[in-house]
Amino acid sequence: MKENYNYNSEQINYFTERIWKIFDILKNAVPAEDYHVILFLLSLYKDGRLRSGLNHSTYISQSVADSIRFDDKYSDLAEVYSPIIKYLSNDRLYEILRYFENIDLFELQQNFASIFDSILYKLVQNQSRTFGEFIHPKEIIRFIMNLAELPENATVYNPFAGLASFATFLDSDQRYIGQELNRKTWALGKLRLMAYDLKNAVYEIDDSISDWNNFSEFDLIVTNPPFGMKLSNYLYKFENSSLESFIIGNSLSQLRLHAKLICLFSVSFLFSENRKNKKLRKALVDNNFIDTIVLLPNSIFQHSSIQLCIIVFKKSDNKKIRFVDASEYVHDSESKRNKTFNDVELYEDIKKQKNNRFIKYVDSQEIKEKEYNLAVTRYFISNDFDGERFGDIGYFLLGSRGIKDSVGKYVRIRDLKNDIVNNRLDFNSIEAREIPVNGLKKIEQDCLLVALRWKTLKPTFFEYKGDPIYISTDIAAIRIDKKKIDINYLIAELHSDYVIDQLDAYRSSSIIPNLKKDDLFSIKIKLPSIQEQTKSYYIKAEKSLSIKSEQFNSELNKEILDVNDENSFLRHQIAGSLKNVRGAFKFIQRILKDKVNPELPGLYDLKASDKLDTTLANYLQIVERDLNSINKSVNRFGDKIELMELNVENFDLLQFIREYVESLKIRSMNFYKVVLDLGEDAIKEDGFIGVYINADKDFLRKAFDNIIENAEKHAFDHGLNNGNQNKIKIELLYDFTDFTVQIDFSNTGKLLSEEITFESMVRKGSSLGSNPGDGIGLWFVNDVMKLHRGYFSFTDETGPDGIEDEYVTTMELTFPLIPGI
Repeated sequence: MKENYNYNSEQINYFTERIWKIFDILKNAVPAEDYHVILFLLSLYKDGRLRSGLNHSTYISQSVADSIRFDDKYSDLAEVYSPIIKYLSNDRLYEILRYFENIDLFELQQNFASIFDSILYKLVQNQSRTFGEFIHPKEIIRFIMNLAELPENATVYNPFAGLASFATFLDSDQRYIGQELNRKTWALGKLRLMAYDLKNAVYEIDDSISDWNNFSEFDLIVTNPPFGMKLSNYLYKFENSSLESFIIGNSLSQLRLHAKLICLFSVSFLFSENRKNKKLRKALVDNNFIDTIVLLPNSIFQHSSIQLCIIVFKKSDNKKIRFVDASEYVHDSESKRNKTFNDVELYEDIKKQKNNRFIKYVDSQEIKEKEYNLAVTRYFISNDFDGERFGDIGYFLLGSRGIKDSVGKYVRIRDLKNDIVNNRLDFNSIEAREIPVNGLKKIEQDCLLVALRWKTLKPTFFEYKGDPIYISTDIAAIRIDKKKIDINYLIAELHSDYVIDQLDAYRSSSIIPNLKKDDLFSIKIKLPSIQEQTKSYYIKAEKSLSIKSEQFNSELNKEILDVNDENSFLRHQIAGSLKNVRGAFKFIQRILKDKVNPELPGLYDLKASDKLDTTLANYLQIVERDLNSINKSVNRFGDKIELMELNVENFDLLQFIREYVESLKIRSMNFYKVVLDLGEDAIKEDGFIGVYINADKDFLRKAFDNIIENAEKHAFDHGLNNGNQNKIKIELLYDFTDFTVQIDFSNTGKLLSEEITFESMVRKGSSLGSNPGDGIGLWFVNDVMKLHRGYFSFTDETGPDGIEDEYVTTMELTFPLIPGI
């Protein structure tokens, strides 16, 4: 297997950075998803197709089209790239060619595969949302090909091939057959195979479902199929209806002796409760078709929150399956946004063929006992301590059905407590509502309530005092044997690390974590005597209260500092205006006394109406008195100034932003273009129908306005839109693992000053840039985010963490989100 994925050498980086500058020429000429045309032109240049006397006066796009039309190597790519090239003006094409001529052609040819892939990864990474392609980290591909252990002269079949990544690790004597349906993806993959000079590669535009290659046997079938795809009935000849079962069913019969099928699947395949999927897993385990299952770390994928696993299938007599939890095999990457998969270390550990903390060989009998659930983490649960099963100290309450048209207390997960001290259900705070006959259970006795969805149990004790509660299937009600365990001790233990580790291992790794009741009752609880339980609880409760006290004091001190900063800012703002008013009033008094009163005796006795007793002299005294009072208040003001009380509501974030952008387009007055990317494909990909947040709309709108006004003031030359290049882009990025949404405000204007730091940007009362103003500073945005349990950050896109496209600065607002399901 090839080992050449060396993108970090100085020489490769030098070429990459030089060629990357060429992409600036494409801005505002072709869509971002067509930027890969540069790789096509670079490939032509490397092969000598662009050196035949092209000059500024030549109609270059036509010359390029003519030169490749009958070229055996490039003619089949003309259909994809010729239309893109036609959008480029002659001047732009000439400028690109001039860039190429300044590149050392010999060094380019010698290192072309590495240079090509370095640019490709950077391009796909930066343009993923508009480019339309997804490429897995190179470490994943290398790891899979290491697991394949291919012999010399091996034949590899790669359905759903994407950008032909698996071929890039093949030796010259190994044969590759790939299929890809998307024409643009295929063209870029074809260029990539040409860059690697793979003579034994056959890479076709084909539908891997209807045109599955079933005419041969293979040493390896490897694939990363699209997730969640359903097959049409007329195409499907097996009992199951998933794409995974189609691939497995077709592939196993086409594997040579010792050959493997390696698939990159969503982890839901391992534990899905779908009857047909469970039957498929049983057949695979019982027939010894599964060799290895690797749970991949989620932090290594930049553009997807779907957790993935690698499954190695092979025909074998071995009745054990190797389970690998790779979640710890990561290290920090150059990008702040993701970690890097440490595939080399993991593969070295796998080759030792021994059990360790992250690798375990499991007998098929144990898998049968777990009802063919192949979720990796449940096979690494530690039971090396004395304890008792949760199921032996309690039982689930079935409850009863509600009565039609009845009104009662409906308890939701949000009503449960996540605290070992404040652990009782607050009955009075729960909203009464009409209870449906079906779907909810009526509980009429003391019990422990726990959440079966999301990441925390939130164990909460309900004391029944004559009024029932109603719960959905998201919450379990458990009757506890108080002779065996103290309820406070139990709640504290359910918050302990050793229990949380067990729960995390049992929870499904789906988008919304779920915990089955049987799994909840399978966890072990340490169970000393009742006296020791009581003592243990009070120690933990005292520690918890002490930590909370420290946190409160810390937050209070920070709030005091923030308030003092804000007061200082406000005093500065008010004092300046107040000084002007007091000064003006003194001049008014002098003018009235020295200029007007001598000419108009009785001036100070004038009244607004004969019916009023108050004279001009009285009004002047009132004004002077109150100005002095305000002045004294400003000088000593410093106790507390708060942002107005939040009016939090749950609302559709996408609709809110659509409406905001519409108002922004009117406001921009052709001064800049507003670009919106709601990332709706990502929402659908993760199985949701929408995104909601709990927030104050007015505060949110003011925070958005503040960011926009800063861009208008500091990023652009006001009133000018040079060639329609002024843009503000609002983009939403989702993390459905931590359930957050990041709202990015990017602009194409001027670079931020080097002296600007995050601290200076959010400092109250600071003025930055060449056009400092008197509006609310970005400290307001920062404070609004804190109030909404989010955070504010910014990225200089031209720096090491940036994306290096046309946008130069991005303000980032990250909120907790509520997915619509």
